[in-house]
Amino acid sequence: MLAFGLSLTAAPFSLSDALAQTATARIALSGGLDRLDPSMSANGTDLVVMSQIYETLLQIDPATGELKPKLAESYSAKSPTVWEIKLRKDVTFHDGTPLTAADVKYTLQRLLDKDLGSPHYSQLTSIKEVRAVDDHTVEIETETPNPVLMRRMQPIGGSGRVFIVSKAYFESHTPEELINQPMGTGPYKLESWQKGNSLTLARNEDYWGEKPAIEKGIFTFIPENSTRVNALLQGEVDVIQRLPISDVERVKQSDNAHVVSSPNGLVHTLLLDSSKPPFDDIDVRKAFAHALDTEDMVDGLLGEYGRVLGVPLGPNAVQFDDTIEPYAYDPDLSEKLLEGKTPIKLDTFTSDGRYVNDRDFYQVINSQLDQVGFEITPQTLEWGRFINMMQNRSGGPFYIIGWDFGEGDASKMNSFLQSSSALSVTQDAEYDRLVAAAGQEPDDAKRTEIWKQVQKYVHDQYFIAAVWQASSLYGFSKKLDWTANFGENLALSEFKLSQQ
Repeated sequence: MLAFGLSLTAAPFSLSDALAQTATARIALSGGLDRLDPSMSANGTDLVVMSQIYETLLQIDPATGELKPKLAESYSAKSPTVWEIKLRKDVTFHDGTPLTAADVKYTLQRLLDKDLGSPHYSQLTSIKEVRAVDDHTVEIETETPNPVLMRRMQPIGGSGRVFIVSKAYFESHTPEELINQPMGTGPYKLESWQKGNSLTLARNEDYWGEKPAIEKGIFTFIPENSTRVNALLQGEVDVIQRLPISDVERVKQSDNAHVVSSPNGLVHTLLLDSSKPPFDDIDVRKAFAHALDTEDMVDGLLGEYGRVLGVPLGPNAVQFDDTIEPYAYDPDLSEKLLEGKTPIKLDTFTSDGRYVNDRDFYQVINSQLDQVGFEITPQTLEWGRFINMMQNRSGGPFYIIGWDFGEGDASKMNSFLQSSSALSVTQDAEYDRLVAAAGQEPDDAKRTEIWKQVQKYVHDQYFIAAVWQASSLYGFSKKLDWTANFGENLALSEFKLSQQ
């Protein structure tokens, strides 16, 4: 029985009881929550909850990939450097106050406060000024043309997103209160949060948009894979994140659960902290990368649900360069590059359950590194603490972190490689120069060519030792239906009650 006490009881069950229970979805996340201030977190588990409480100006049409209105009713480019956004007039925050242009202006200005240290900052730095023209009109002026700025105004893709907050609420609450007491315009409100145990969202009955089918979402945190799967199969939860590949067939064959999947899952990057020793030495970075048999690792640990990539970019991104090959496994080369430098002793941190088979990946990586002269001392950390360290650039000399490329654009790479990003352990002037040029280029073909130069540069500099993509795999109760249109974006508001 699980400690968080969501087990089914043996009490008599009426039809009305059954219907009431079906309108509640119990979701087991693979990692804990860190902070529920959308200005301060790009953590995937935080976003699962925050994206139901807060909303963006735009959204992506899953069928076409086009940007469509959300809190905005329209947007247009008034000039190469000025975007005009018209807001809906029927939107209110959870406290009943109306959404206005002042809230949008405040949201963007807060994200652009460098002292705040927002993980979204680096993708918004082209903004020169935000103007509230009237209560329902916003103008955003950029220093130079930024053809992809509106891609930041939709919820898919993790870091770089702009979730609109209430100016009055944020100015009247402390930073600690904003982390713990989120309040937005979304289809769900925070009902309760028992730190480390569970969080409950209740449907916003005054929501301006379509009312979701699910009345309540109860989120629990189960990082251990087998415990999470057993909770689903025993009916203690209705949805689980990060269904382990080894349990896919077991869930498929169960009487009460089914599998929901998407090939466009997280792009896992093995980041090297090249800002300090030993990885400020490119030969050490090369030795590290060529010591790894990534193809064999991914084949053995992910099978048909994984693929090795040559660049840290999702294949769904329009600028993806499929001509760049993954690094070859060459331990002899690694040993030559490390002659006179070994042993290289590294204290590292490891996640366990946040990503598909992450603990196993770390074990294989550490073993292969040991064979060429690295000595790794790993320590497993709870995900919330680990991601917080990453956001402070103290996650260790190397670590795995996954990225959602659901927005389909290469600029997401800036979240983990651009010097100004809070999540970047790469401080490289040439990378910054190239991506600045890409960000200002209005011609799509020319912009793609610059991004291909960026990908080759990153590959040649060995900033990232290995890249692979794992399918997004979820276990769902047969009481619920859902389509994973955007891989990692687990959207409670899109759950439907099964018709079977």
